[in-house]
Amino acid sequence: MNKLIAGMFSVCLLVAGAAQGADDQKDKKDHDELRALLKTFTQAFNSRQLEPLVPYLHKDFSVTMVNQDVVTTPGELKGYIDKQFNAPGSLLKDVKIEPEADILTKFFNGRFGINRGGSTDTYTLKDGRVIKIHTRWSGTAINEDGKWKVLNAHIGLNILDNPILAAVERLRWVWGAGGVVIGLLLGVLGTLLLKRRKA
Repeated sequence: MNKLIAGMFSVCLLVAGAAQGADDQKDKKDHDELRALLKTFTQAFNSRQLEPLVPYLHKDFSVTMVNQDVVTTPGELKGYIDKQFNAPGSLLKDVKIEPEADILTKFFNGRFGINRGGSTDTYTLKDGRVIKIHTRWSGTAINEDGKWKVLNAHIGLNILDNPILAAVERLRWVWGAGGVVIGLLLGVLGTLLLKRRKA
């Protein structure tokens, strides 16, 4: 009887071990696919060639961009990119993002994956300036018909401490100082003109 119980217990352990091994293999496969998805997203954005990314966007996806614009269709995403680089008065010449995940993706119900991380983004402006910005991101992927797709992503940065804000602040001081100089020059010229008229 004891041998029978021991044998049944061993079989249960073997089955449980096999199931755990299968789960581990599936998780590894899913993590590899999600890393590839992040790489596809990065390459598409950096090259501004979005076609390879489109099949990996869920039909109900949404992405909140770093300036907090929200895009929900491939057309809106393409329009956003075009506006940032090609619209009249646009400041950007190039942007390169380098997103890295903080953790392994957390899976829920075998269908949803949630992750978060940071990115060092390099902005090249049309006037030649290069600005590096550290952003944070979070994302949700969904497994649809055996394929992982972007469901939601949100990108943000510290609005109180970032290089763009510092550049704007420096520009404000430059304009302020320029205004003071111009004001002084106009004052001097005005004084000279009045003296000439009186003479």
